[in-house]
Amino acid sequence: MLSDKYDIVYYLFFICLISDYLDGFFAKKLNYITDFGRELDSLADLISFGVVPSFLIFSWLNQFESLNNLKYFSILILLFSAFRLAKFNSESTKSNDFKGLPTPANALLLFSLYYSNYFPLDFLTQYSMIFIIILSSFLMISKIKFFSMKFSNLTIKDNPERFLIIFISLILIFIKGFDSLYIIILVYTFISLCSKFFKRSYKHNI
Repeated sequence: MLSDKYDIVYYLFFICLISDYLDGFFAKKLNYITDFGRELDSLADLISFGVVPSFLIFSWLNQFESLNNLKYFSILILLFSAFRLAKFNSESTKSNDFKGLPTPANALLLFSLYYSNYFPLDFLTQYSMIFIIILSSFLMISKIKFFSMKFSNLTIKDNPERFLIIFISLILIFIKGFDSLYIIILVYTFISLCSKFFKRSYKHNI
C-alpha cells in the first residue's frame, strides 16, 4: 500500500481471508488451540481487516478536494475493529453465530467498495462512505447476532439463512463478478437483521 501497488493488495487481501479461515480450521483439526494462537490470530486480523481497509478508505476519501478532512473518519475502521477483536477475545461463547458484524466481513465490505466498478445510481460519494463507515463500526461492536457460515448439517430447515446467502451470492457473482462483493455483504447484514427480528417475533407469538 505504501508503494501504491494496489493491484497486489487486492490479491493479498483474499489470501488473508483464506488464511483467517484455515488457521482456525487446522487448529481445531489438530486439536492445537492455545491462548497464544488466539491472541496472534486477533493481531493478524487487526492488521489485515483493520489497518488495510482503514488505509484504503483514507486513500479513497483523500481524492476529494471539498471537505477533505472527512478522510480522517477512516480511523474509525481501525479503532472499532480493535475494540471488537478485544471484546471478542474477552468473551467466551459456544455459539457458532457472531455477536456483532465480524471484522473480516466489515473489511470485505469496505475493501470491495474501494475496488468495485459497479455502483447503481452512483450512490457512492464521500458522504455515503462516511455513513457506511459509521454504521458498520456500530454494527461491529453491537450485540446483534450475525449468522456464521458453519454448517452443523446440510438441511435447509436448519440453515435457511446460509443457503439463502449462498444462492444470492452465486447469482450476483454470476451477473457482476467480484464487483458485487459489497452487495453480498450488505445482503448478509440485511438477512442477519431480518433473522433476528423474525425469530424474536416468532418466539413472542408462541
